[in-house]
Formats: sequence, C-alpha cells, structure tokens
Amino acid sequence: MKIAIASILQESNTFSPVRTRYADFSPVFGAAAYERHAAKLTEMGGFLDVLEATGASIEPICAAWAITANRLVRTDFLRLTHEFEARLRESRVDALLLAMHGAQTAEGEDDVEGHVLTVARAVLGPDVPIVLTLDLHANVTRRMVALANAIVGYHTYPHIDMFETGQKAARLLLRIMDGSVKPRMAFRKLPLIVPAENSQTYRGPMHQLVTAAEKLEQSGQAEAVSIFPVQPWMDIEEMGCSVVSVTNGRFSTAQRQVDTLARRLWRDKRKFEVTLTPVAEAIAAALRIEGPTVLAESSDSTGSGSPGDSTGVLKELVKAPLTGTAAIFLVDPQAVDTAIRAGIGAEVTMKVGGAFDKKHSKPVKVTGRVKMISDGRWTARARGYNTGITTCMGRTVVFEVGLVSILMAERSAMTVDPELFRSHGIDPSYCQIVVVKSPNGFRAAYEPIAKQIFLVDTPGVSTANLQRLPFRRVSRPIYPLDPDTPDPFV
Repeated sequence: MKIAIASILQESNTFSPVRTRYADFSPVFGAAAYERHAAKLTEMGGFLDVLEATGASIEPICAAWAITANRLVRTDFLRLTHEFEARLRESRVDALLLAMHGAQTAEGEDDVEGHVLTVARAVLGPDVPIVLTLDLHANVTRRMVALANAIVGYHTYPHIDMFETGQKAARLLLRIMDGSVKPRMAFRKLPLIVPAENSQTYRGPMHQLVTAAEKLEQSGQAEAVSIFPVQPWMDIEEMGCSVVSVTNGRFSTAQRQVDTLARRLWRDKRKFEVTLTPVAEAIAAALRIEGPTVLAESSDSTGSGSPGDSTGVLKELVKAPLTGTAAIFLVDPQAVDTAIRAGIGAEVTMKVGGAFDKKHSKPVKVTGRVKMISDGRWTARARGYNTGITTCMGRTVVFEVGLVSILMAERSAMTVDPELFRSHGIDPSYCQIVVVKSPNGFRAAYEPIAKQIFLVDTPGVSTANLQRLPFRRVSRPIYPLDPDTPDPFV
C-alpha cells in the first residue's frame, strides 16, 4: 500500500482586515513535510503513527498551516494548490489522507477544501479512497461530502485531539482499503451559526452532542460521527452548522443519525448564547482576586481571524491601579520596529495598537521600557493546537509599561498556550492579569492556573455579537442573524 498524506490548514475570517499570502503557510513538501510532523501531536502526526505501525509505504505530499485571517490571495491560492496537484500526480498512490480545516476561503473560492478535493479526485480518479480530517469548526459543504470517502472531525474544543483525529482517520482508511468498511456518508446542514465562547466540549450543550456521537461510534453503529458548530465569522453562501456521519454500508442509518443530532443542535441553539463583561468591570474584579485572572478578548482572537492589534483591553489595563503584573499580546510591526531601534533598556514613548483594524481600535499612547528583543520563535508545549510545532511571529519585543508587559510581535500568533509568554520571560502563573485573544481554545491550558476567567466585551471582527457584523452573502434566514428563522425540522 502506498498512501499519500498531506495537510493544508487555515481557518478564514472574511471580516478580517488582513489577507493571507503564500508565505503565511510556510509550506514544505516531501521529506520536509514528514519531518515537520513526525512524532508531533497533529493530524499528520496521527497519520504517521498509525501508518508506520502497519508498514505502509508513506508518500508525504505537503504540510502547510497559516493562522486565521481573511481570504488567501488568488495568485497564492493557485500556486499552493498547483504545487499540491503536481506532487500528488508524481506520487502514484493507492489512497490519500488529507488534513484540512474545513473553513478556508480564497479570493474567488468560498470552499478551498472542496476545491482541493476536486483537484485530488482529478488526479487520483473516482476509486482511490480519500479520508479527510476537519477542525470542529469546519463549514462542511455538499462538494466535500460528495468527493471524500469519509470525513472525520475533531471531538474536542479546546482542540486537544488533533493527533487522535489523525489516528482515527488513518485506521478508517486502512479498513476501507482492506474492504472491511464500505463507507456511506450522510450530512445535515442547519441555518444556524453559534458563538464559539460556549461551545466547549467538556461541558454544556456541545458536550452532550459529542457524547451522543461517541456512543454511536463506540457501539459500532457508525465509523465516525462529527458535530461541526462552524466558524461563525465567514460571510459566504453555503454557511452553517452541520453534522456528518460515516457508517459501514448503511446510508439510511447515517442519515438518521445526522438528522437526530442536528435536531438536538437546533433545539439547543439558545444555550450557546454568551454573556460578556465590560472591560473596566472585569479589571476591577481581577484586582480583588488573589492569583491569575484571565481576560479573554475574543473579539480580537488571533485564532479566529482578528489581527491581534486591539486596544480595547490594553487602554484600560495601562491605567488600572495594578498591584501585580499583567501580560498582553499585541501585533504591531511599527511599534516593534520603534522599540528595536531604541534598544534594550531604552525608555520609549509611542503609540501602540490599532495597526490593522482601524475601524474597531485606535492606537494608545504609552511610555515604557524595552525589556527584551527576540526573533519571535517559540514552540507550542501545551496539549492543544499544533503541539510541538514551532511558530515564528517575526521580530518580537517585551515592552514594559509600568506593571503591564506587552508582548509585541510583527506577525500574529495563537495565544492559547502560555508558552507564548513563557518563551519571552513572562510566566502567566505569577501574573495578576493575563489577557488572551481567544474565545475558548485557551481554556485547556489556562483553566488549571486561572482563579477566574472573564469573557470581556470589546469590538472586533471576531466578536460574539454576530449581529454587529456586516453579513451580506450568507443564505437567509439564518439564526441568530434572523431570530425568527423557521424550524428546519417542521
């Protein structure tokens, strides 16, 4: 057996002011793709773990990952997909394991996953099995379901089962190849978008749905059942939550399963509603708490497509009567350059923030000291997103404004792992306040150390207040943009 493995992963936010370029993916091919993911807790790492144990011949095609932002520029989209196609065509394989996000867009293409699958089918033909892994926030389309033999999604949010999802997909592919599974896949789409903040899978409404899905798998009634509460910040036509089931030869069973779970998701839609706390109120409460308090600024979530340049929390933090240290991440290339030119130890007065999203943030004038300058390279350590993978966020500075440590970088980075701060000499465990730019993914690493967590209310392109965003292309009606959306099961 010769099996191709590939990953092209990005989540899109079509409201983001930042476009995606080819270089943002840091793509590698062939042996370099293998080396990037070998023994890593990623989907590709899971593919490799299972395939190597079976002695299968592995053909690594590519590995590419970019942080969430707006659409991939058209020429770069064509370059990346053409490289994937050329490598796949050269490989002459018997099957394909493909890791994608499920909510990626490009200029002129709302469904990048569907496009990549179309390319793969044109190369491999209709009979070569393709198993696709997707993030729990995938926007599953009819084209994806038609072109893949099986779709396997994460079961956790915060995402801590990427490796296990890869293993599961690889085992399923092997069973398809040896004939013991004849996959039949069904899906159900809903006119529904839910906020990310209350979608964690270890409690609440998503926990109940994922538990039901896992019972179907454990009982043997399904090979893979996936709940997709969708990336909510995409203004595209075929948009909404969905459920996918893969069974062994029983399409009608798969359809009953997805209909039942989708009905429960629709019924529970109001349980996902979010209560946000005003920033000043959250800071005042944090000052009364002994131990680390986390302020989650989800409207500027770097993992949700926001640029990470918001001053919504920062402007309040730098004037708060802190008695302990605070830490916050900020993307601002010009401020970084100013600090580096001043040098370590220099006192600088400058404006920071509001570098990209000028609609929702204005720069804040601060005076501080340049504490550290680095190349911005750090490796994710916490169990979760891209564990073991090194991130490079460009030139990076720790800028101290009183008791507030601002970790300023030239490029965006995920903020869900405390290692972001620790790698730059800031330990969140000993901070009075830590600001994370994430709606939910931070909980896996931060809940064990946080005394309290506040979801704060600031404007931004990944806000939980979805009605504030200028949706124009989504099919209407859709809940909650249209509160009176008819029940799709009536």
